[in-house]
Amino acid sequence: MTGATGTGGRPGEADGVRGPIPLSGPLFAGRCVAVGWPEAHEYDRITALRNRDGVRNRFLDPRPLDLARNREWLAHGMPRPREAVLAIRLSASGTFVGAIGWSGYDPARAELELGRVMVDARALHSHRQAFPAGYPGVAADAGMALRDFAFGRMGVRRMTSVVIGDNALSRRAVLLGGARPVDSVTVTRADGTEVALLRLEMTRDEWRALAGGGAARGEEP
Repeated sequence: MTGATGTGGRPGEADGVRGPIPLSGPLFAGRCVAVGWPEAHEYDRITALRNRDGVRNRFLDPRPLDLARNREWLAHGMPRPREAVLAIRLSASGTFVGAIGWSGYDPARAELELGRVMVDARALHSHRQAFPAGYPGVAADAGMALRDFAFGRMGVRRMTSVVIGDNALSRRAVLLGGARPVDSVTVTRADGTEVALLRLEMTRDEWRALAGGGAARGEEP
């Protein structure tokens, strides 16, 4: 994708439409991270991170991704902005430290599913001392920034998330962001293993009720 804008946006004049969602470049920032569409030099890093044993086993389909095919999908096949795999970079240095995204963005229904959270612990190793006291971590920082972007800029009214039960990193990040557990189910993955899935969700009203209110986190008037 080379275009700078797409067809996504906030649904309805009453919600304050301000134009389409960008399809390239930076999208939003957290306390210590900047998040945006991946650059060409980050495609293979995203795939390599996704293919690490400790990461891919936290996905519903744990099979390794083909490097060339996923590079092509990230560059041209991803149906932006309905689907998103975004790069997480440290704000201070621009260092790539992970990925996050969403799926099923539907402007008409004003819903999306947050997910695809991956953090590169190796890349973070030499930067940990630079984080401020009480920092919640890169996954939580990026997740809360995406939450604010979804509710405040994209006009989302309901955001869901599905976490594999033993994925403590993703579960912690989603819960810190204010989502509430809805239910849990057991499913069989593509490799035949069974896993428990925890389903969580958050509504726009619940987001607005968080400390500071929606406007303080970038909600368009």
